[in-house]
Amino acid sequence: MRALPLAATLLLAACAYGPQVRTDFDPAANFHQYRTYSWLEPAVPQGMNPLMFARVRSSIDRSLAARGFTPGNPGDFQVSFTIGERDRLQVYDYGPFYPGAGWGWGGWGCCWGGGWWGAPYSNVDIDQYVERSVIIDVYDAATKRPVWHGVATNRAYSDNVNYVKIDEAVNAALANFPPQPVAQQ
Repeated sequence: MRALPLAATLLLAACAYGPQVRTDFDPAANFHQYRTYSWLEPAVPQGMNPLMFARVRSSIDRSLAARGFTPGNPGDFQVSFTIGERDRLQVYDYGPFYPGAGWGWGGWGCCWGGGWWGAPYSNVDIDQYVERSVIIDVYDAATKRPVWHGVATNRAYSDNVNYVKIDEAVNAALANFPPQPVAQQ
């Protein structure tokens, strides 16, 4: 029965390495007309770490360039981003565990009579961590309407800035930009 908690832990660990990505877009937007972009906020927003702002903005510039987009003044679309951080708490309850229980001569349980011995205790794990997100929004420059929204969320394992993780989150969020046309059914 100990294999179930181990399997759940391994599954959670495997999922924790890459950012979780969510995207949304306006299906009426003509993404094929977009070739150039500009920044909606050219300066650091008040209260934001200017160094982190520059890192994320540079990462978005590189990711958009890799997708064939170039800066323009004005651009065909405008880009904005937000970074966020919050404390999270995850509780895993694997049910009661009975110490000493197992197969005996009397069947499931212990010893000759097959009865339980030992007081049950709860098998609960609590995982406290920090969740960091990069939120990227794209607006049509002509209409000023939002046309695309992407969020990449990942667990933070330390307080140190990890440039590779920033690039991974930005690339993961922008992997679905521009969105593929939706087939009509």
